[in-house]
Amino acid sequence: MAEPILREGEFQKFSRYIYETCGINLHDGKKELLKARLGKIIRSRNFSSYREYFDHVLNDTSGYELTILINSISTNLTYFLRESQHLEFLTRRALPEIAEAAKTKEIFKDRPLRLWSAGCSSGEEPYSIAITLNEARNGLRNFQVEILATDISTKVLSAAGKGIYEKKKSKGDPLI
Repeated sequence: MAEPILREGEFQKFSRYIYETCGINLHDGKKELLKARLGKIIRSRNFSSYREYFDHVLNDTSGYELTILINSISTNLTYFLRESQHLEFLTRRALPEIAEAAKTKEIFKDRPLRLWSAGCSSGEEPYSIAITLNEARNGLRNFQVEILATDISTKVLSAAGKGIYEKKKSKGDPLI
């Protein structure tokens, strides 16, 4: 069987559908990534074309095929203290400003400090936030802290729910 070809129109349909469904932007530079990742599904499940697979995803009312599609295109690069510039901003700018504002503004009274890790992958990012907050606790002692961690990939959320991590996972190694 010949290798299916991802035509420009098919790429645009996938790209638009993925963006509209879950907000992931697959610009033209991601065409090869999409081709490689979906090509594995197409070959293993004996679809004859990208179009046939796209139609299959659209016609599945259970959401199962969409889950497979999203899990296949999610990169899931993760490790502890990954976005150091974000954590540094949190420590040096955001937390001191929050602590200072909390001294004078009623809006902070009896309210938790809530942070959201939107692309948490397998959980290293929210743990990194928790570590950073714990180390910078001085002006935040009176705050109850809540960290919401979400991801679009069910595969990595399953790993995040376990909260078990490899001891020697090196910086930059993808989870999967």
